[in-house]
Amino acid sequence: MARAGRKDRGLLSKPDSTGKPVWFVRLYHEGRDRRFGSFPTKTKAREFYEKAKLEQKDGRFFPERYQHGGYALIEELITAHVDVSTVKNQSAEKHYGKWWKAKLKGKRLNAITPALLEEAQRDMLAKKLAPQTTLHYLKFLRHILNKAVRDGQISKNPFAQVTLPKVVNGKTRFLSPKEEVALLKELGPVHGPWARLAILTGLRLSEQFGLKWADVDLERGVLTLPHTKAGHVQYVHLNEEAKAILRGFDSWQRSKWVFPSENPATQLDQRNFYTRIFATAVDDLNLDGVTWHTLRHTFASRLAMSGQAEGTIAALLRHSTTGLVRRYAHLSPTHLKTAVETVASFGKAVSVRPKTDPSNDEKAPNSNGTVTKTVTSFSDGEKSGELEAAEVGVVEGETFGAGDGI
Repeated sequence: MARAGRKDRGLLSKPDSTGKPVWFVRLYHEGRDRRFGSFPTKTKAREFYEKAKLEQKDGRFFPERYQHGGYALIEELITAHVDVSTVKNQSAEKHYGKWWKAKLKGKRLNAITPALLEEAQRDMLAKKLAPQTTLHYLKFLRHILNKAVRDGQISKNPFAQVTLPKVVNGKTRFLSPKEEVALLKELGPVHGPWARLAILTGLRLSEQFGLKWADVDLERGVLTLPHTKAGHVQYVHLNEEAKAILRGFDSWQRSKWVFPSENPATQLDQRNFYTRIFATAVDDLNLDGVTWHTLRHTFASRLAMSGQAEGTIAALLRHSTTGLVRRYAHLSPTHLKTAVETVASFGKAVSVRPKTDPSNDEKAPNSNGTVTKTVTSFSDGEKSGELEAAEVGVVEGETFGAGDGI
């Protein structure tokens, strides 16, 4: 026969203000005697006691879930996550954390509902954040809530009932010259040059508006980016027009920031500028699908349409590989057309009329009577920005086939 005391271990009873008995649970946890309750019945108190003992055994018992309002503040979890985060893009991680702490200020874990998350998602999309950007914000918080589930702080993640925005990897949006002219005019003489600078450099929104004058070297034509998406220092090369735009800014006289706020000691609020100025101009012009990142796509697209190699475009975009650059390949058809023409000419003799005009200074007959011309070929070094030219002689009238490795 079980001891009666065993059944009621950890359970305490006392009358409430009406004289009706209510129940409390007493637990010893981490060297402290803690009390939980009240519970309306002895059965409810016993159920809590048994659940708490199991959680203690599994290392999942967190008293703050049941005391002083119950669950932990979401702000505390966000702060703890950011402090130990090891992701490469630390600046973005801190930005997401700051945004969510402001959005969910004072809320505890049990107050984070699917409806609240959907409201936050609608708010971001209404502020013209791109679906991909919105997805980054949501995934940041989802990861923190997954950790809370793992640690037993909540039973399930509210994101399980939330449909995340779909990101369609369709056609890359970039500005035509006509659209660019219209956008810069709509932005005006102050903000127009800001957008033009992004088109000339491919700078991301956070990179451009986080620039400090100490990181601007107009003499060498280089910007230093200490904090980047890649997680390490990167450099941006400036063309003459970009340098001229930066020379036209006078913020260096009053602030360390290239784009300061009204308070020179702080940088411009990039999200406020994007929503209030840039997105408004885009809407007024009905430029569908245009975001600030479209300016970066425009930079890359124009490199491709100018015939630059994938390696060169990747280097200027500061990508570690050419994988993401392939989206611009269809904009640079010249080398592709040349390549497919080799298929048509494979195994066929190319009939070329001999050129014997000695007046051409660049061509001269060889001792065997054939005519050569000098062309320049580039090695793989071009991809890294270092051109290695080699002079080679090509005999006209020779039959050409496909090269090695095709």
